[in-house]
Amino acid sequence: MAGPFARRRQAKKDETELGTELWRRSHDWFIRSLDRYWQVVQEVRSEGRIPEDELNGLVNAGNVLAELAPRVRHLCVEAHRQHPGTGLQVPASGSDVHRILSRAANDLATTAQAAALFRLGQASLHSVGRRAEKVVAAVQEAEEAAGIRPGA
Repeated sequence: MAGPFARRRQAKKDETELGTELWRRSHDWFIRSLDRYWQVVQEVRSEGRIPEDELNGLVNAGNVLAELAPRVRHLCVEAHRQHPGTGLQVPASGSDVHRILSRAANDLATTAQAAALFRLGQASLHSVGRRAEKVVAAVQEAEEAAGIRPGA
């Protein structure tokens, strides 16, 4: 865990690179959804009720989703650079990127929800994987809409 000075430095860097409103919120929503996914995986792990191979499937999906975080940050930094703003008004020129990023964060939140339902025995591991694939596709689509080489 980072100390107070490291957290403050990171907050200042985030404010400089992402701004304080629109693109910062897009980034933070994605990261919060990713955090929630890992919380669910940790709950599954601590309960120890599912087979190891299924737990590995959840962890693998989480790793794929975690690899998207730097890409989403890069997208939001570029979007803030190209479409700076001080409010929550989405600029027309950045509306496609914002819409797709919002969908990616929402898909990630539903992936966490699918993992929670899997934990409760009300969904399959396959449904978690399908949701995770939607997140990957949305991030790739956002990169293309922003004119960023996917995975760059």
